[in-house]
Parts: sequence; C-alpha cells; structure tokens
Amino acid sequence: MKKLFVSITILFLLSCSDKRKADTDNYFAGFKTIQTKDTTRIYKPNSDTSDYLHFRPLDIDVWYPASASTKDTSILFRNILGLLEQRANYYTASNAGNGMTQQLAQYFCDGLKCSDSTKVLNFKTQSFKNAKPIEGKFPLIIYLSAFNGMSYENFTLFEELAKKGFVVASISSIGRFPGDMTMKNEDLMEQVNDAITTLTNLKGNSNIDFTKIGIIGYSWGGLSGSILASKIPNVACLISLDGSEFHHYGQAKEENTDFDGIRNNLYFKNMRLSVPYLRLESSPLTITEKEDSVYNFTEKLSSDRQIIKIDSVQHEDFSCLP
Repeated sequence: MKKLFVSITILFLLSCSDKRKADTDNYFAGFKTIQTKDTTRIYKPNSDTSDYLHFRPLDIDVWYPASASTKDTSILFRNILGLLEQRANYYTASNAGNGMTQQLAQYFCDGLKCSDSTKVLNFKTQSFKNAKPIEGKFPLIIYLSAFNGMSYENFTLFEELAKKGFVVASISSIGRFPGDMTMKNEDLMEQVNDAITTLTNLKGNSNIDFTKIGIIGYSWGGLSGSILASKIPNVACLISLDGSEFHHYGQAKEENTDFDGIRNNLYFKNMRLSVPYLRLESSPLTITEKEDSVYNFTEKLSSDRQIIKIDSVQHEDFSCLP
C-alpha cells in the first residue's frame, strides 16, 4: 500500500510541476533542519524577550536533492525518533521528552516482533545529513503533519520526492504553548502560520523554484494544507492524505463543535481553491464508529479534483511509521 500511495503522489506532483517522469534524475536525499523563530507571534504567555520561548520557535525539516559523498552520514532511525524527544523538551522547557526515543523504538519492535529494539534504532534511512545540494532549481513541496504529528512521520515519502527532484519542507503539528495541538481554530492556525513563516524563511534558498508550490497534508494536516493553499501564492496542487477537511460528524460532539468553529470562520467560508486537488482516502474493512454525515469539502474546489478510495486501508496507513 505504501508504494501505491507514494507512486500516485509522485505522479500527481510531476504533472503539477510540468516535469516528466522520464526527465527526473535519481538524486540522493539530503536532510537538514533550520531552527528559527517567528518574532511576529508570542509563543509563551506572560514571558518577555529574555525567555527563549517568548517568540514562536520553529524547526523546519528539509529534504532536498543532493549528491552524496563518502563523508556524508546516513541518518539512523534513532536520529529521526530523537527529534521528538529533543523537541518535546525544548518546546515545553522541561524534561517531558526524556526516554521517548527508547520507548518508541520498543513500541515499533513489539509490533515488528523483533528481539532487540537496537535493531530498529540502528536502521539506516536513505536521508543524508547536510549532504551537498544539487545545483539548480527544484519545485517546493510543503508538507503538513497529522494531529500532534512530527515532521518525520512520512520521511520515506520525502526521501523519494527528494530523489525525484523536489525540495520538501515538513511542518510539525505544534499548537499554542506548551505545544499540544487541539482541534480549536487557534491551534490549527498556528500550524498554518508555521508553514507561511517557513516559506518566508526559505525565500533566500537559490535551489528552490517558488513559482509552483505543491502542498501535501496528512490527516489534520490536510485541513491545515487546504487553508494554507488559500493563503499563499503560486500553489500548483494540493494533495490530501485522508485529510480532516472532510470532517466526519459522529459521536465526538466536542470535535464536531470545534470543526464548526473552523468552518464558520470568514476565511474558511470564503475559501475557493482553483488548484488541482488529489485526495487519497482510507476505506477500512470495518467501521468502528457510527457517522451522521461527512462535510463535503469539494464545494470549495473549482478546479480538477480526484478522490481515490483505497480498499482495506486504515487511516494510519498513510504514514510511513506503521
């Protein structure tokens, strides 16, 4: 299934960027993190500029076409998981993240039925830290993570995109201080504004073609991505991986109320998207929760759209981690 949705995603992005599959070179996937702040937003309430969390902190994880040398280091899975531990501590000014890397490795090990979690931790990814970028201009993909998801949740997809000549900037799902995402409109817009700040930060990068930008959002990130598409120029296409812009009304009354709070905002009411839209949707064998209705997001779309339901696929299958 993973290969299927990766292939569909890449083909759709190639069509939006006017690149032909035959023209794409196979590069290496470089990886770097840009640490910055958005000084237009206050992150930690009741603080002043002496507090390192006063302004909105932002970690931008970037995968890009690169040329690898013998000096380049392939990132281990422990380095990927370690980002969560480091950032949980940083964004909360606490030790809340201590031990998360090992706990997650053991969780994956249990699922894989392996005897030693160090095998999981020492798995070599195909991302090369700070590898030399390929000269030239490459289309930009902005990826928005799932609800409380981290930017690496689909790192294998990003590696494949970088190899095919795309720059991917991945945005974590971090809400207001102390960072937990909620379904409130205010937290949703933090992720959207993180993406806008990321775009501003990357403007000086000579290897990025900003004339055609692709947006990919997974789950909650699909809703964030649709809003982002209405707020920035040069968007060439929008891809939703089982995104929350199609809200499923059911027994979770508070979630229903929160979504209504989002859809009744003027920016959402007035949203009209004229970019090609692709939605890959789960179609599980069994439905565990009764649904009353589903919000029809297609009323916001005025261009080509495709909605593909994939049989026997669960929502979590659109992340590379399972």
